[in-house]
Amino acid sequence: MTSERAYWVAWSSLDGVGPILQKRIFDTFGSLEAAWQAPIDELVRVEGIGRPLAEKIGALRSRCLPETLLTQYESQSQAFWTPADAPYPTLLFDIPDPPPILYYRGPLRFDNLPSSALAVGIVGTRRPSSYGVRWTRRLSQCLTQQGILIVSGLADGVDTLAHQSCLQNQGTTIAVLGTGTDVVYPSFNQALYSQILETGLILSEYPDGTPPDRGHFPRRNRIIAGLSRAVLVTEAPKRSGALITAYLANDYGREIYTVPGSLDNPTSRGCLRLINQGSQLILDEHNLLELLSNLPPIKGPSRGPKATSTKPHVEQLTLAAAAPVVNALAMPSPVPQPELSPDLAVVFEAISTEPLTLDNLVQQTQIETGKLLGSLVQLELLGLVIQLPGMRYQRQN
Repeated sequence: MTSERAYWVAWSSLDGVGPILQKRIFDTFGSLEAAWQAPIDELVRVEGIGRPLAEKIGALRSRCLPETLLTQYESQSQAFWTPADAPYPTLLFDIPDPPPILYYRGPLRFDNLPSSALAVGIVGTRRPSSYGVRWTRRLSQCLTQQGILIVSGLADGVDTLAHQSCLQNQGTTIAVLGTGTDVVYPSFNQALYSQILETGLILSEYPDGTPPDRGHFPRRNRIIAGLSRAVLVTEAPKRSGALITAYLANDYGREIYTVPGSLDNPTSRGCLRLINQGSQLILDEHNLLELLSNLPPIKGPSRGPKATSTKPHVEQLTLAAAAPVVNALAMPSPVPQPELSPDLAVVFEAISTEPLTLDNLVQQTQIETGKLLGSLVQLELLGLVIQLPGMRYQRQN
């Protein structure tokens, strides 16, 4: 009997079926095995699958044996989970585009954690000031001493400080990489990587050997946000990947906490913007713990037969863009379109002069949220797109 695990692997191998669509297929049919056996006429019931894609899926799956493909994956000696596996983090499966294959290294298992276990993401700039260094360490230490898991991205700066402080206080930390789980980036974090492997977890949606790529890191950020019940931004400039993590966390119904900084400090501008747009300001360690103690309970979605995803209802913030919005008043004439990469061109073509929400763009482009946000930031910097309140986007006039 073919396992549901095999069908997660099989669906992820089909051209044109990304994480968003795969999650929708699961939600529609209750299992990916049922969807695999479904006729083409039923596949078109899934939002985002039209007749041409349904016929393409039918042709591709006729040439694929899920159990054989699973055996090939497992023979590559890379440990991985799918949402059909008990250790796959339930909170991560709650997001609209959970990774169908999550590669891992390390002893931590989510299904062995107590139900009261809490994970907090700590993110920020790669070049923190002495103030940012001090408060990242203090808050990571405080959370660790309360038994809270620390989630971050192993990047230089705030990420490294958060992981180090957690380990120095005998805590457990999770590093989410934008490379394969066997590739340490930056390379000087090799010793830290090895320490995390002793008690914690290294995660990635990329297979072993995958090198760093700038497009991988916005996508990586969605996993950090998805794993975390709350995300803490300790110091971030106005152009920061940490802000993308915060926006994604907000979109997923997570809490956003921000450490205030000086108006004179450029590496605090992103944090001040988050606070201005509604993020909860952190006054000190006790204040942070008080906020965490008042978090409403969150129930993850079921992954059993006939399951549907149940996203927690949490009032969301209205956050500004990761990069500064180009002032339309300063650009009275239309901006000539430069030559765009294929990925950026797809996103730009989906945007019109009428505002579209981020969710609308995800549905139209079928691009993972993290990667889409990264593209939107680049288009804003080129002066082609502006962001409006409520995470709505339109072309620059």
